[in-house]
Amino acid sequence: MSTPDEHPPSPLEALRDPRAVVDTTVPGVAFVIAYTVTKDVNPSAAIAVGIGVLIFLERILRRRPVINALGGLFGIALAAFIAVRSGRAEGFFVPKMLLQATLCLVFTGSVLIRRPVAGYIIAQIFPPPPGWLELPAVRRVMSEYTLAWALVFGLRACVYAVLIAAGRVEALGVANVAMGLPAFALLLFVGYRYVPRRLEQLGAPDPRGEPAP
Repeated sequence: MSTPDEHPPSPLEALRDPRAVVDTTVPGVAFVIAYTVTKDVNPSAAIAVGIGVLIFLERILRRRPVINALGGLFGIALAAFIAVRSGRAEGFFVPKMLLQATLCLVFTGSVLIRRPVAGYIIAQIFPPPPGWLELPAVRRVMSEYTLAWALVFGLRACVYAVLIAAGRVEALGVANVAMGLPAFALLLFVGYRYVPRRLEQLGAPDPRGEPAP
């Protein structure tokens, strides 16, 4: 019989894996470096896919959750396919641009329907009391934090779109790194510092049961 630890994590749990940000950034950087050296899309795409496979296998060997790595591997394979088929190196970043645009729409839409995604993610990490997400003050804070994520996703999508249209492959590589882990870390820090204080300011309970830092 399977133990609880053997079950794959839910999509919300997958979002809690900071390593996933690195795993999805490295193949793109490798692609840009390879293309800068070779000026050939085919070997550059092959190197990126190869690194994606190695990352996937490494997580399996370390018995780490593979959902993010599997999704990342699919994304890399799709990106490589588009680049090779189009013969344009910038095509490698089209799936990433579309993903960021989709996330922007999803996060923004969740606020419009009064179900902010950030609230459900935080509730998965720090299980709150029943009915916590329905409190008006909590919904307001989670909407603000969700919109912060949506803004970053939208900014990423716009930057990728402009650089892809301009054919700036090296700049896409820089953007891939600069808007990856640093932006992710900044948003987590904002969540750690801003969300508890904002909840306290509006008289809403902190799901962690701790005073604001």
